[in-house]
Amino acid sequence: MSMAVSRLDRLFILLDTGTTPVTRKAAAQQLGEVVKLHPHELHNLLSKVLTYLRSPNWDTRIAAGQAVEAIVKNIPEWNPVPKPKEESREDLSPEDSSCDRLNFYHFDISRLLRHGASLLGSAGVEFELQEDKTGEMDPKERLARQRKLLQKKLGLDMGAAIGMDTDELFNDEDLDYSCHPSSFKAQGYKATAGCSSRNHVTIQAAELIDSEFRPGMSSRQKNKAKRLAKLVAKQKSRDVDPNEKSNDSFEGEPEEKRRKTTNVVIDQPAAEHKVLIDNVPDNSGHLEESHEWPLESLCEELCNDLFNPSWEVRHGAGTGLREILKSHGAGGGKLVGSTAEQMLRQHQEWIEDLVIRLLCVFALDRFGDFVSDEVVAPVRETCAQTLGVALLHMSENSVSMTVDVLLKLLKEDQWEVRHGGLLGIKYALAVRQDLISVLLPRVLPAITEGLQDLDDDVRAVAAAALIPVVEGLVQLLPNKVPFIVNTLWDALLDLDDLTASTNSIMTLLSLLLTFPHVRQCSMEQSLTVLVPRVWPFLRHTISSVRKAALETLYTLLSKADESCAVWINPILQDMLRHIFQSCILESNDEILELIQKVWMELLSQVPQQFVVAASCPWMGAWLCLMMQASHIPIDLNMLLEVKARSK
Repeated sequence: MSMAVSRLDRLFILLDTGTTPVTRKAAAQQLGEVVKLHPHELHNLLSKVLTYLRSPNWDTRIAAGQAVEAIVKNIPEWNPVPKPKEESREDLSPEDSSCDRLNFYHFDISRLLRHGASLLGSAGVEFELQEDKTGEMDPKERLARQRKLLQKKLGLDMGAAIGMDTDELFNDEDLDYSCHPSSFKAQGYKATAGCSSRNHVTIQAAELIDSEFRPGMSSRQKNKAKRLAKLVAKQKSRDVDPNEKSNDSFEGEPEEKRRKTTNVVIDQPAAEHKVLIDNVPDNSGHLEESHEWPLESLCEELCNDLFNPSWEVRHGAGTGLREILKSHGAGGGKLVGSTAEQMLRQHQEWIEDLVIRLLCVFALDRFGDFVSDEVVAPVRETCAQTLGVALLHMSENSVSMTVDVLLKLLKEDQWEVRHGGLLGIKYALAVRQDLISVLLPRVLPAITEGLQDLDDDVRAVAAAALIPVVEGLVQLLPNKVPFIVNTLWDALLDLDDLTASTNSIMTLLSLLLTFPHVRQCSMEQSLTVLVPRVWPFLRHTISSVRKAALETLYTLLSKADESCAVWINPILQDMLRHIFQSCILESNDEILELIQKVWMELLSQVPQQFVVAASCPWMGAWLCLMMQASHIPIDLNMLLEVKARSK
């Protein structure tokens, strides 16, 4: 039996320490197979996977999300048989089943923004000295130790080794705080994010949501919340060993579920395809007999984790919820013994509660990270993807109320809030194509404002939000398109290799220009002026930007009419030089093919005598570039310098 148990443990070890993403994904899929063979071990496995969703390691969280996906795919879809109205459970009153759910009628995003504490990278507890060590110190000694700890955590201790002065980066006032250290200690997700308040008192998001936006809780839900709080407190208060078998995985489950399990000794050889674990259900215990969706408890924990001070935990929670909703979004919240109408209402209440929590994350999350030279917001992006999956299962009215809240976020001063709101709108438009005719006219003014936002990350999401609905935009709101196209052309003047919006703006522009009347509106401002704005992006560091720039040129050339020579001739020489130079320097095969298409299209559109006149002065330089030895650097005097033009 120890061999079988160690086989399961090895899967979890690979999930955490696999050397490649392929190895981790294979381990995740094997965990899904375990559930298929041993469905009664669902909660044991999910409780272990939950610890990996909270891991500080990015790859571990991604692998844990894949494990959740593999596990829930092997769980039968939750769709209890509805009872006739006269046989429905008498104790299942509407108040009892829904009173603890958040709903749009009691939810005020403005109040949350005013009083909710921001969700940052962490609560800062990792930078604090332990309370039991500081109690006997005098203030000077405590500040000295605090400074030393902070320098080590931030990597500043290495600066002193190379002669860098790090003493002035923070002073004793930054380290001295009026709040008692214990106020930072977390009870589950309710850790205090900060001590000082400016114009108002900030309240932890989870506390504010529970106290302000819930109409009340039944005794059944209160007991359930107590059990959940006890489980969360226990999990937070101890260091969890990922390899240690969890014996309290059923702590947070309703009592009727716990009664249906028992510990038994399985005396049988460990076959190659079996994983034997000694906690199994009684013969009478089946998930179908529970009055609750079997993934309810896990979803509740993940919903609580959405407001954890640590960004890694929030990211893991969003990832886990997304994978659950993909497979089981249509069954969440339904209770056995309900009529078909009650089940429909229960499901909509459950999905509405979840969506509101995701909207709260958009409102409060302020975490941003850097990947290469781009800023990313992993928590908001993941929660936006989760929102997109959830919106697939919402009624049209609920989708409308969700969009109302997202539009309110776009009016806030903090760029992170506007960024989160636009991410939500982006996925709402992408997944609810059936509602485009209703949604797009409502959100387009806000998206257009986003395209002109002062923050580059907000502009990037605004452009990306329109990419999936370009066709609908041109068909439904043709009179709004010219302004958007001109805005995009103007935006090219402000972009460079470091701006985050370059990719999405170039892609959106190239897609819009494929429509004839959109190209026509660009003619109002001469293409002789507009097209040179594309030159800098032909040598952009991101391949997708180079591709979008070439596609823009190809679209303008291939769809051109007889009068195209009017705008091409003044810039023909520059265009030939830029395209030829791109061909020499490009290493991507797909883009090289596109360069050839643009080159041939340009030669076919321009009269031969103009091509000869424009290319002859540069023929010698081009031949030299073609004969350039691979081991010798190209002479910069032979290359055309690419500069963005100013407005």
